[in-house]
Amino acid sequence: MRTQRQRLPPTVRTGQILDAALQEFSAAGYEGARMEDIALRAGLSKGGLYAHFSSKEQVFRALLERHLTPARLDARAIVEASASVRQLAERLVDHLYASLANPAMIATMRLLLAESARVPHLARRWRQETADAHLADIVSLLALARERGLCEGGVAARHPELLLSPVVHAIVMAILASADEPFDLAARRDAHVALICGLL
Repeated sequence: MRTQRQRLPPTVRTGQILDAALQEFSAAGYEGARMEDIALRAGLSKGGLYAHFSSKEQVFRALLERHLTPARLDARAIVEASASVRQLAERLVDHLYASLANPAMIATMRLLLAESARVPHLARRWRQETADAHLADIVSLLALARERGLCEGGVAARHPELLLSPVVHAIVMAILASADEPFDLAARRDAHVALICGLL
């Protein structure tokens, strides 16, 4: 007797599709990945996949949005909750490192870096909507912190991107690390806090 495929809520099914897509893109690359292979990994027919996504590019874009679009920084809340530069740095680093322990985020970033030349418009969109937006949040946080007297116009005021540099380095090292290689995120976090305190 033929079994009927279980009907899942759209959000659950979409999550399964994107999990499958990350595996397929990682294995075959953007050019090599096919919609039917993503569907197969997700346990769907090709038509079932197209009911959720109209193209491979749309799947890839959704994957970036899922794993590489962290919550925006609430600069005012962080500044108002901080009584010292160290508290400010700790809260900022907590926010920045929230997703670094997620293997799917690291795998998706590896994919974006590898495929950016093939899908430059998607890479550019991610940079504008996510990376540039987060840098703008850092600028706002520094301005609010100066207004409150938590910091002065140090080097970070002129080069706010320096506050993000240790995160970028951590992501690159995580991408390059082998599966059995230790990656001490806690030590990196502590060092990042100390660096921010020095830059502010």
